[in-house]
Amino acid sequence: MAETWSINVLEIGAKVLCILVLILQSVLLDYIFISLDEKASTAGRYFWIALDVLIIIIWIISLIWSHRFFSKLTSPKRIPKGSGGLVRHVFKAAITELPFAYVSWLLYSSVLVAKILRMFSSPSGFGEALLKSPDDILLSPTGIKIVLSLAGIVFGLLAYSHHNEVHNSKYRLIIDKLAHSASLDVLDCLMLISYLFIADSGLLLPYPMDKAIKAFGCMCILLPVVPLFALRYISNRQDEKTFQMVLALNSALYLLFVNIPLFSLRIILWVRHDADVTTFLTKNIMAIVRDSADIYLNTVGWLKEQKRNKPEQTDSALGSEEKEGGESVELDKMNPAAAQV
Repeated sequence: MAETWSINVLEIGAKVLCILVLILQSVLLDYIFISLDEKASTAGRYFWIALDVLIIIIWIISLIWSHRFFSKLTSPKRIPKGSGGLVRHVFKAAITELPFAYVSWLLYSSVLVAKILRMFSSPSGFGEALLKSPDDILLSPTGIKIVLSLAGIVFGLLAYSHHNEVHNSKYRLIIDKLAHSASLDVLDCLMLISYLFIADSGLLLPYPMDKAIKAFGCMCILLPVVPLFALRYISNRQDEKTFQMVLALNSALYLLFVNIPLFSLRIILWVRHDADVTTFLTKNIMAIVRDSADIYLNTVGWLKEQKRNKPEQTDSALGSEEKEGGESVELDKMNPAAAQV
């Protein structure tokens, strides 16, 4: 009883802290945009505030509802066909999916990516021309990088907030692993995006390099949606094969779309532009080795499970054939005339 109470307290604390960090980052980013985005209209600047308020409200509802949802349901309810019009059907489907973490992160990361692209858009962006030492330290490249890096903390807290809601040890193992790796990868991509602050980095990058950093950086922020979406479907399953495939999928995604591309971009920045890439270059090498090993081990485990299930299926098929054969013999004994015919 005491252990359950302490777990609930930690879970509630994680959810409250998650919302507080989300609010803090949203307020600071909105202040930055209102102060620096001079080319945007007044309505355009305050549009971000309205969007952030909507995201915060959705997150609060989602985190409160998720505990009730998972404590009362063993599997998601399916909406019966013909239960209403298209709008009602879509609304019910959206409400059903709201307690799952992938919905919250999809909405949040989409807005964050839009802000980053606005910040560094060529004709109207303000990030590239920021001064190193302005009067307000929050409006400096370092201040903005710190505010953006809060995204890693937000994701870690979001994942931990959903840790104890599903009574499945494998689910908890995967979401713990995802919380640590994805949070670090979000920080990794934001560190790469920091090279776009020209006044701070001193690098005037060519157009293809600039676009590649934006593309892979934003992809890394959005990418956790995929494994979180996969976790939504295995939350009530216990089979080993499904979990191994999800682990292999997660490792493959981060290997192909995060660590190999970011490693390659850092090599180019180091060789051609003499940029300091030491810390996260080493992290990318370690992650490439780790992801490759995870893909191999989980694929081998999945193949072993496949081979293990084949004899069981063969035995069950043979058993059914023997049963049918025995029934036919008994019928022949009961009706010898029919057997002779």
